[in-house]
Amino acid sequence: MPHTMKVQPFANMLKWILKEYEKNQSIFGIHRSLFYVPFKDSPYAIQDMFGHYLATPIGTAAGPHTQLAQNIICTWLSGGRFIELKTVQMMDELEISRPCIDMEDEGYNVEWSQELKLDQSANEYIKAWALIHILHGLLKFDRVAPVGTIFNMSVGYNMEGIKSPAMVHFMNRMADATEEIAQIKTILLDQFPDLAEVEIPVQITNNVTLSTMHGCPPHEIEEIARYLLEERGLHTTIKLNPTLLGKEPLLKIIHDDLGYRNIQIPDVVFEHDLQYERAVELIKGLQQVALKKNLAFGIKLTNTLAVKNHKGYLPGGEMYMSGRVLYPIAMNLYHKLAQEFNGKLAVSYSAGADAFNVADILATGAWPITVTSDLLKPGGYSRLTQYLENIERVLEERGMASLDELAVNKLTTLAQVAAEALHNRRYKKGYHPYPLPKVQSKLPMFDCITAPCMERCPVCQDIPEYVWCIAHEQDDQALDIILARNPLPGVTSYICTQFCRSGCTRNNYDEPVAIRALKRFAVEKGRVKVGSKSRAGKRVAIIGGCPTGLAAAFFLAVNGIDVTIFEEKNKADSIRGMAPAFPIPPHVVEEDMNRIMAMGVNIEFSHPINKPLEDLLM
Repeated sequence: MPHTMKVQPFANMLKWILKEYEKNQSIFGIHRSLFYVPFKDSPYAIQDMFGHYLATPIGTAAGPHTQLAQNIICTWLSGGRFIELKTVQMMDELEISRPCIDMEDEGYNVEWSQELKLDQSANEYIKAWALIHILHGLLKFDRVAPVGTIFNMSVGYNMEGIKSPAMVHFMNRMADATEEIAQIKTILLDQFPDLAEVEIPVQITNNVTLSTMHGCPPHEIEEIARYLLEERGLHTTIKLNPTLLGKEPLLKIIHDDLGYRNIQIPDVVFEHDLQYERAVELIKGLQQVALKKNLAFGIKLTNTLAVKNHKGYLPGGEMYMSGRVLYPIAMNLYHKLAQEFNGKLAVSYSAGADAFNVADILATGAWPITVTSDLLKPGGYSRLTQYLENIERVLEERGMASLDELAVNKLTTLAQVAAEALHNRRYKKGYHPYPLPKVQSKLPMFDCITAPCMERCPVCQDIPEYVWCIAHEQDDQALDIILARNPLPGVTSYICTQFCRSGCTRNNYDEPVAIRALKRFAVEKGRVKVGSKSRAGKRVAIIGGCPTGLAAAFFLAVNGIDVTIFEEKNKADSIRGMAPAFPIPPHVVEEDMNRIMAMGVNIEFSHPINKPLEDLLM
């Protein structure tokens, strides 16, 4: 696969979207059933952020998900409405090391800037902005709610670069894309007249996040922020580093509280990064600047953490850590800063956030919440819908109608959340009980990999297929799929050793799917009459009505073979022998046995074998 990103013209992308949606009811591979559908009076909407309505408090952080227009649209389709665009800088012809991201568990990367040229980045962001407004109408979302989407520009990495002509031109285009939007309108009028009337604001963004290199001098950080506030007139957020917590507290969390003793942080990282006292002084000064300019100023917690390259998967001696291990660090830094400012500090959050802690983060008053590492795991963009489901559930359970109500006691909540994060096993090194769900099968060029759960199953049960059927209330079909490989689904739904769970991809972020329980559900709810092929005129005798004998009889009968099972015990004793009081109820075994007998299999109970085997077929 080539490493070079190839951008697509606007017209090609819109044709792609329209054709795929018409043919497959999907856009860029995301099916419409997974689209986030906005609704009126959303309890988690933010009514005023940077002067705009924000429909959801979540989105993607600057990174691989916000570089190409396609990726940005996938975020939006999945419910992300605050989109921090990929950080851009003056140096836009870098050689990116490969591989550059490792998401085995906690995340690591060595990639830190855009892979497109500045003009290309601007074009991608403008295309994505226009397409989002088109899709909002095309999907009929405009009937219930505004677009409610904010693009957050992200720039770096020093004053010289940010004030360079190329970067100034980039920021000008983000502030006013009149020329580019006019060109898009012309394309719509010529090629897509039905969409030509859509309203597309020419201001792509009025806000910015400042990302500086580790070790950037404090005076330069302050100088850049003042420039963005005073001269550019942008609502400004500064991304801060986890090292602000201090060397000893930070290492105590990583090594003692969480158990990541393999993670080492070079002393130079602490020496060069912004120090806590200077950071407090810097924030207070910039709050006053923003107040005078009637602009918003806040901080983002946190940047990635520079650590020694202890794994050796990625090139170089240093890499940047992200993901779940950052959550306890960031929350405790947040708690320290919130106390310093008595809660009067605007904080956006992006460190180890996921669907299971997102409501806790919002309850501390930190929003929006943006993520990258979590979306690089199985489920991708569609994981965002679970964030919103959990936020809505928490608000409903607590009888709250807004995020402001949720965060009414934000300092008290923050103290509790920060302390709990240090002890919650979800953030500790040994949390995941199983190894990565790797498979032995090769990856063909035009096919998908074998599902890890399926490969671990001794009978290669098509688990994803029957689970999908259950989810879509197709219980008969689910049972039919199970029976294709498993003739005793009732028995195995109680005693299966569940090797499949060790390969379940959900192990990477919460817990494996309850596959055996789902099989039992299909057995209890599904109704299937198993047929057989035309009779082959051949007979087979099987000695013993044990699970092995019953399974053999099932597959022989399916293929048109006449089968007789000779079982020494009577039916009642046979069932009792296979189904002790625990864990298999006797009626479950009987149902499996009756299903096989209904296929034409004859079972001779109370029939011990006391003559030559050849005589059984006479």
